[in-house]
Amino acid sequence: MTDSSRKLIEDPHFKLLSFLISSARGCVDEPELYGSLRLIDAASRLIDVMEEEGLVNEDLLKLRDLIREKMDLIMYDETGFIEFLERASLELAKIVKRVEK
Repeated sequence: MTDSSRKLIEDPHFKLLSFLISSARGCVDEPELYGSLRLIDAASRLIDVMEEEGLVNEDLLKLRDLIREKMDLIMYDETGFIEFLERASLELAKIVKRVEK
């Protein structure tokens, strides 16, 4: 493997791209709510990439912590998982409002 190939597959952007494409394929055969799980997981991974690039603030880190804490709800509490998705959406809206001020 060439150095440029190794750099590409180790790049956090490429890793996220790979996750998104494989998730899209996986969603075809998985239960309906798994698509939401994969998207919220991708959001957490994107915050990781943003952190590596110095683009996060405390609010985004808290949102990532919420995601990591609650995304497993899908395995045993679908209603709780949906409520968590609503909460995550509200937290994101609060972040946007704070930035707009």
